[in-house]
Amino acid sequence: MDKKIKQIIDNIPKLPGIYIMKDSRDGILYIGKAKILRNRVRSYFQNSRTLHPRTRMFLSKVRDIKFLTTKTEAEALILESNFVKKHQPRYNVLLKDDKHYPYLRLTTQEMFPRLEVVRRVRKDKATYFGPYTMVKEVRETIRLIYKIFPLRQSKDKLNGKPVRRPCLNHQMGRCLAPCAGKVSPEEYKTVVDDVELFLKGKNASLLKNLKLGMESASSEMRYEEAAILRDKIQAVQTVLDKQKIISTSLQDQDVIAYCSEKDQAMAQVLIIRGGKMLSEKIFKLKSLNEMEEDETLSSFIKQYYAEEVVLPAEILLPHPVEDSDLIADWLSEKKGTRVKLEIPVIGKKRDLVKMAEENARFAMRMERDKGDVGTRSLEELQTALGLHHFPEVIEGFDLSNISGSHAVGSMVVFENALADKSKYRRYKIASVKGIDDYAMLREVMTRRYRRLLDEGSPLPNLVLIDGGRGHLNSGREVFEALGLLDRIDLACIAKGKYRNDLDTDE
Repeated sequence: MDKKIKQIIDNIPKLPGIYIMKDSRDGILYIGKAKILRNRVRSYFQNSRTLHPRTRMFLSKVRDIKFLTTKTEAEALILESNFVKKHQPRYNVLLKDDKHYPYLRLTTQEMFPRLEVVRRVRKDKATYFGPYTMVKEVRETIRLIYKIFPLRQSKDKLNGKPVRRPCLNHQMGRCLAPCAGKVSPEEYKTVVDDVELFLKGKNASLLKNLKLGMESASSEMRYEEAAILRDKIQAVQTVLDKQKIISTSLQDQDVIAYCSEKDQAMAQVLIIRGGKMLSEKIFKLKSLNEMEEDETLSSFIKQYYAEEVVLPAEILLPHPVEDSDLIADWLSEKKGTRVKLEIPVIGKKRDLVKMAEENARFAMRMERDKGDVGTRSLEELQTALGLHHFPEVIEGFDLSNISGSHAVGSMVVFENALADKSKYRRYKIASVKGIDDYAMLREVMTRRYRRLLDEGSPLPNLVLIDGGRGHLNSGREVFEALGLLDRIDLACIAKGKYRNDLDTDE
């Protein structure tokens, strides 16, 4: 064990917290959590001979270890998830799919709730349903709800006082017109309750409520109202007939499985609500570093549920995971009711896990085939440009302005030959006045790569600039000032008479 590392470990407290392993350039290699920090960190270096060769190689790069203590191991788990998400360490399991799937948000914190499509779950006391795989699916659900239930569609902020005249939806019988004071909050709440039952998949309770209302209206000779309720019952029943029941359990469930090959994996999440498949999500995991299966799955679960997602009552898994009790307690506290982690061995639940595993395997095959084509293309690019590094991560810059004003720089990112739009950035030029492309480029690139260096974040392998030799030289100046000339390849794509020519930094 290195003398400096031994000294650091001896000074680490025997408390819960997270540890941050860094390389010689102060870049973050790995972030982990522990119940007893000193024991956990020491175990890496005492038992290094029994570790996988790749793990030993990773440990050989460690030159410094930082730590943050917490009061409990549960707090350490949350802190670890947040730090991994923020810093994206090279040797952690990284959840690569950053798409924000659509949710339905019922504004139950308002006196007269309404329904809308959102991309993020927030702690605003509203009720969220989802996530859904496609926006089209969400729009269709909203259309059905407005057809069946007289829920308001306006975005007015209502406090019980009339704000305007009733709209056409009220005249058509599709809204109770709370904006015009035509309905009390108590009466409107019965509609909202039915919408919640519908979205939660509790259709037996919903149908029971509607049938009781129809029978009551009919017995009191309110035949027009009874006919409306009859039509709603038929509409709900039609929706039910189209839905496939895949679970006899009425509990909300998430089913998680994954398939791994070498240093990548695909994780599958099946989202089941009220026994029906609501949606499915695929995530690409990177930098497995030969982790054990339970550690990989544990890391994925912590990152996935660290987001503000709608938590189920039950999570079905293919095998036990590291920190399972701790994760269950954390999720239960987050949800406000008990969340159970279960590893089914037989029966319908086991069939659901097998379905998720098969989907993950199929996604891995598709990703592998796609990756083979991308890898060949990147190898050709490396050869054509004479690059020193394989261009796994490429960042591209372009500048624009309107007659010297409103200047902005834009950055796009490609990973393994695929665009990663979640990492696109736009920079408002702050220090340059007038038209000076070279100065603007220097500002944008300096801001970008100084920040990456300060954060210890991963650097790209290749930077592409939309411009000519002057832009290339400006980029070189930035990299030279930041000490990046040997760490990142640089190239420019020039337009004009010889637009097919490519200037490169040898």
